[in-house]
Amino acid sequence: MKALKLIIALLLGLIVLAGIALAAVVTLIDPNDYKDDIRTAALEQAGIELQIEGDIGWSIYPWLALELNAVGVGYPEKPQLGRLQRAEVSLSIPALFTGQVQMNRVLVDGLTLDLVQAADGSNNWSPASATADAGAADSTAGESTPRDGSSELGIDIEAVEVRNAALTFTDQSNNSRVELSELNLTSGRISTESAFPLELAFALRQFIGDELQLSSQAQLSTDITLNLGANRYRLDGLNTRLELIEGAALPAPLTFELGADVDAQLNEQQVSLTDLTLNADPLSIKGELGLRNFAQPELSGQLSSNTFNLKQLLTSLGQTAPATADSDALTAIAFNTTLGGPAGTLQLKPLSLQLDDTRFNGEASVVLASQALAIKLKGGALDADRYLPPAAEGSSNGGNGAASADKQSAQKGWPKDEIIPLEPLRALNLSADLDLDSLTVSGIQMGQPGLSLTASGGLIQLTRFTTQAFDGKVNATARIDARKAPLNLSLSKQVTNVEVGKVLKTLADNDTLAGKFSAKADLSMSGQSIHAWVNSLNGTANLQMAEGLIKGIDAAQSMCQGINNLSALWINAEQVDKTTPFADLSANFNMRNGVVSNQDLSAKLDAMSVAGRGSVNLPQQTLDYRIGATLEDDLFNQSCSVNNRLEGVEVPVNCKGSFYDEPAKLCRLDTSFISDIIKAEAKRKVEEKVSEKLGDKLKEKLGDEGAGKVLKGLFGQ
Repeated sequence: MKALKLIIALLLGLIVLAGIALAAVVTLIDPNDYKDDIRTAALEQAGIELQIEGDIGWSIYPWLALELNAVGVGYPEKPQLGRLQRAEVSLSIPALFTGQVQMNRVLVDGLTLDLVQAADGSNNWSPASATADAGAADSTAGESTPRDGSSELGIDIEAVEVRNAALTFTDQSNNSRVELSELNLTSGRISTESAFPLELAFALRQFIGDELQLSSQAQLSTDITLNLGANRYRLDGLNTRLELIEGAALPAPLTFELGADVDAQLNEQQVSLTDLTLNADPLSIKGELGLRNFAQPELSGQLSSNTFNLKQLLTSLGQTAPATADSDALTAIAFNTTLGGPAGTLQLKPLSLQLDDTRFNGEASVVLASQALAIKLKGGALDADRYLPPAAEGSSNGGNGAASADKQSAQKGWPKDEIIPLEPLRALNLSADLDLDSLTVSGIQMGQPGLSLTASGGLIQLTRFTTQAFDGKVNATARIDARKAPLNLSLSKQVTNVEVGKVLKTLADNDTLAGKFSAKADLSMSGQSIHAWVNSLNGTANLQMAEGLIKGIDAAQSMCQGINNLSALWINAEQVDKTTPFADLSANFNMRNGVVSNQDLSAKLDAMSVAGRGSVNLPQQTLDYRIGATLEDDLFNQSCSVNNRLEGVEVPVNCKGSFYDEPAKLCRLDTSFISDIIKAEAKRKVEEKVSEKLGDKLKEKLGDEGAGKVLKGLFGQ
């Protein structure tokens, strides 16, 4: 027992002596006397230059405490990296023996960091050999294994406080600068056993040169739970507020608010956000999100928005809201969707969209690596005219002036400006299917329109376009190849049983023509301008109308009256209706390098037939076309009396000249047929008179039968 008491006494004595020795070290040794040694060691061991201008305070036991004042840091021959006005930290030595990290308040006051990225890529926050060292460090770090919790240190920090910190990042390569200032952070008692509060606030400004681009302020508050062993972190009641105050592209202050509960399980590569809210007046989004597998992300969750005014949102974001013919357009937008999809793909299925009075349902997806977008939507009735730009004031009265300007512009030649850039087309990676119950465009009502479109690597293909319009059907496919210059376009279109009268009434407020027509066209062209397209237009087309009606004119009556005037015969113009029925209208067209030719236009009109042939030279903007009307011998006799010798005569009209010639000068009647008719009629009358006189004399000498044979031989009668 005496030996045991002696040992205990010796141990107590050693502890007392150690305490006295530590107290003497702290009391007798002033660290400020070793500033030069500290600077030298920092430079030799870490390559860092320290400027220690303030006092250094310290203690060893029971708290290993350190206080620094007015310290600067940087690398040799580089701009200063940062300065610190004051820092305090103290660590409990006895707590370390029990596996705990117990600290009093950690204070960092007046920290400023000035990061500079030079134009050559060098910077002031790493030594010259940092790149290689960092690569080696990353390689080593990648081989480390996650903690299993067996050696986890308990953390107990009374509080952490950062006051008035600031950070500036300057990128000299693009003359830009980001300033983070007024950074303040405070926390409650930090422990691995319970949640602790955290608050953060800072101001942020962005510059290009000396011009302010954006000024903002941010605040964050949350309760944090740490599980270092499991590498799991929770942020409960996270609330962040970002205020965009001013900037070159910011017309008015804007505020974003984000709220959520965040659970990050890093070992499992899983993060979840619940009770998610995002507010940016007038937009509000609610829902939840989940993320798995950081290398190939798998997203899940649900998001929905309020019904918001898109124009107001764009304006608040500094964007120009589109002007629309309907001022209420784009003022009622909403969406609702469920997120999912395989690794590396974000899928929105189902997806519901509201565009004012039109609702869409379907799905969408995007492949994160390639940004390939796929959309399938079905919607109700959509009036696209609501979203067109409003008509210019006075446009109804100034249409002639605009047409005149267009005419003068066109007379100078087709525009050569490239209106389709290649790069945006090559960047498209899209697959889209869109179907609607109905669509209104430029006053045209289309029933059940639908399209299918794909775009990849500069090849855009419209594999389906179908719609019902003007009591008929329209089908089309198209292809744009922008993979190399020049751009190539092709179009195949088919129109079936479309009511031409409704087309004219809708597009030109004219109903002089009625009937159903069908047409088909296969066209191709190349280039990026209207001039290039016109000069490279190639393909075929045809037009057919089984029956129809021309209103306001009776072609048979007009023709009959004109011919009878020539023949000194007159008819009553009121006897025939002012309409012209026709049937079997057909024409085939060939296009070669912008020249459209047709040799077989034909139609059957009341008492006559019409034929046409010629060409239209689009590059030269000229027309050379001939239309001929031929009198028939059956129906024609029912409407007027015409000498049967005129039946079968073609009345031609030649249209030749520039697109911009006056119509009266462009198309003229070929009067050569009139002289032929007059000559034939005059010859006939002469023959009749000669035949009559000669016949009388021959009858006297040869008799009736002999005279007839002679006259027949002379005049073919």
